[in-house]
Amino acid sequence: MRLAVVVLERFFYKLIFYSHAMLIFIDESGIHKKTDHSSFAVVYVAVENETAFNSGIERIESSLNVDNFHWADFGSEHGWSVRKIFVLKALKLPFCFKYTVVSNPIHPQKELNEAIVSLLTEDDIDYIYIDGKQPKWYERQIKKSLQGRGISVRKLKTVRDESHPAIRLADALANVVRLYHDSPTRAAKQLYERLRSKMKRNRPH
Repeated sequence: MRLAVVVLERFFYKLIFYSHAMLIFIDESGIHKKTDHSSFAVVYVAVENETAFNSGIERIESSLNVDNFHWADFGSEHGWSVRKIFVLKALKLPFCFKYTVVSNPIHPQKELNEAIVSLLTEDDIDYIYIDGKQPKWYERQIKKSLQGRGISVRKLKTVRDESHPAIRLADALANVVRLYHDSPTRAAKQLYERLRSKMKRNRPH
């Protein structure tokens, strides 16, 4: 298996204090598989206006006649076209991300912990959101990772992806990265290359 971690940073500036909040959205792709490959995504999306960013994702979904985009719902040849359009349009929104890849983890839960610790290097994290559909062990591992970094577990929030478009974007990016590293088809390679402009940035662009 492969474990891919995608990180996107998100900030929005407070009008009165001219400061920013760092909100981290975590999602994964394939970590629950018993066979084949696996990837896990940690997402930081950087935006100057959170409401506007969410509206941007929702407009993309509306243009595709999709209520809430989920990568796994579009597995056919036509489905890949929907996936591609969603990701490419999302790239026009201001965000950034980074990721790490762990190949063939023997102990996925342990590797998950190590991956998160290696990526959550910022000291000014305000909140961390994870998909509430994830199993309890997943939440426990993330709390363990936060404690290892000296980050309060009170900052961890479980949410529904239906209410948080950034979780849905994390899901899509995690899958692109996993496909690129596991079995890179021409389509996966092309889509991954388009992501490079958003990698390892720390301000909206």
